[in-house]
Amino acid sequence: MRCDIAHQVHRAITTPKKLPWFQPLKSVRVLLTPTERRRPWILYFTPGLMAAEVAHLAIIVLFLGPIRRLLLPGLSKVIPSDISVVKLVIYIIIFCMSLVVLTPLEVIATRLAIQRNHASPEYDSVSQEAEAEAEAEDEYSNTDEDVIG
Repeated sequence: MRCDIAHQVHRAITTPKKLPWFQPLKSVRVLLTPTERRRPWILYFTPGLMAAEVAHLAIIVLFLGPIRRLLLPGLSKVIPSDISVVKLVIYIIIFCMSLVVLTPLEVIATRLAIQRNHASPEYDSVSQEAEAEAEAEDEYSNTDEDVIG
């Protein structure tokens, strides 16, 4: 499920179209290719995307979470207490070092999520609809500007 949400979030951020708040089906038509709408499970088979998402979650859940609970157990309370400055500094250093790994994973996941999956040649890769099927969509940018693809 997270992989599917990542696809839609990353594409929503990079689309030139204005997505309607109260018309989710229209937004899905803009964000997903016709092939992805017909077979949504192919989103999970984007090469490398699942691996990047799993690695990202594993680092946070299996590494950073236990380290924080070990070094700073007082932060788990409603009112933090007994926080050692030395342990806090150690945790901040570990957290900053983990960003060296997490940041490229986020970039990889974003680039993989916005790529089109099995788009047919008759579809426009930006609007993701056949030219005859495409509805007039409001755009944020001028048509002269390039869209990140």
